Amino acid sequence: MNALAEELHQQHMANPHYPPSHYYPEKPRRRRRQRPPYDHTPMGPGDIQPGAWLWVIPGGLHPGWGDIHRLAMLTALGTPYCEVWMDDTTVHRVRPEKLIVSDAGRQAAHAAGLTTLRQASGPRPRPLLPEWRWVDWTLAEHIAHQQHAAPATEPAEQPVQEELFTVA
Repeated sequence: MNALAEELHQQHMANPHYPPSHYYPEKPRRRRRQRPPYDHTPMGPGDIQPGAWLWVIPGGLHPGWGDIHRLAMLTALGTPYCEVWMDDTTVHRVRPEKLIVSDAGRQAAHAAGLTTLRQASGPRPRPLLPEWRWVDWTLAEHIAHQQHAAPATEPAEQPVQEELFTVA
């Protein structure tokens, strides 16, 4: 019996199996929604709006959704959480640093006439061209870029009746 038990133990150690699905935590109940009517393709750094397709990296969703990348559509932009819609019609709140823009940047580069985003010479792996580094940014980096660029575009307030406030 000891030899049989040892043999079974060795066989189990050589071929482990994962526990059945009922051992994993339950998925929380989520709102269900039809596919939103948005459509947006990012064309530059900080160009993020609802309708952009994103990859949710492992750890971005509840553990019940597993440890794989999930494709989702951005429906509400914000910090500390963004809202995304997934193809299974569920709506989730995800931190922006757990979201990566899908291949839209590469589509924008091809639309601009580029055949490659990487530098033609240099050591391998070749880094991205400086103007296309935003392709690999997370959503948090796009939001930071938007906030950094936004104050420069706002016009300064001009007094309407300046002569009323002059001191003689």
